[in-house]
Amino acid sequence: MHRTGVHERPVASIPRMVARTPLRVYASVVLPVAVLLAAAALQPWLPPSDLMRDSQVIAARHDAASPAFGLVSNLGIVVLVLSSGAAATARLILRDARAPWPGLLLWMAVLSLVLALDDLLLLHEAATFAPWTGAVVAAAYGFAFLRFVLAFRSLIVRDLGVGLLLLAVGSFGVSAATDLVVVASQASVLVEDGAKLFGLVAWSAFVLRTVLAASRHSGASTSTSTSTSTGSDAPSPVSALEV
Repeated sequence: MHRTGVHERPVASIPRMVARTPLRVYASVVLPVAVLLAAAALQPWLPPSDLMRDSQVIAARHDAASPAFGLVSNLGIVVLVLSSGAAATARLILRDARAPWPGLLLWMAVLSLVLALDDLLLLHEAATFAPWTGAVVAAAYGFAFLRFVLAFRSLIVRDLGVGLLLLAVGSFGVSAATDLVVVASQASVLVEDGAKLFGLVAWSAFVLRTVLAASRHSGASTSTSTSTSTGSDAPSPVSALEV
């Protein structure tokens, strides 16, 4: 029979894992994106697609340039770059932390950076070496993400609130389904690119919470080791969920 380790907690149900993330965190992801999408839809100056789509695509379509073109899309890239930088910095600082935290942070940094570069350079859309290459690139991203989840599933389930991760995956799914099924229109652009933005912000928030959790976990492990080496009673580890 499997025995739970000293620092492990029993696996909780999905509702309990989702509830580990405070409502204020969900609100900090959903409300700003919802306000931004509402502003893009209701502003009278430009079609929503000019704000939502990639800036270079819109500039080529209009044969002109404007700082407003792709503004919402560019904000998503900025958020991804910030989360990638945070994960990479944490990986360098916590390189001696107990496994698998350093590996988790490295994967998050690389995945976030690849997503940002893909959105900035339109890699999956510009891969035109053959008609099928765009789908192959997108499938490679999906495989990499699945590999990440499977490699760290125990840590994610046990020590991290997975609500933001589920929100990101669901949002990306809605965006992809809208792109494949729905005829392009201003409304479909809002749904497709709005869902993508929800996914990017939710993923970035998940990365930042993981960085904080890893820092607290590493600090608790260091305190425990120090107390043990000096012969004093070891304090209770700081919960990585209290982020």
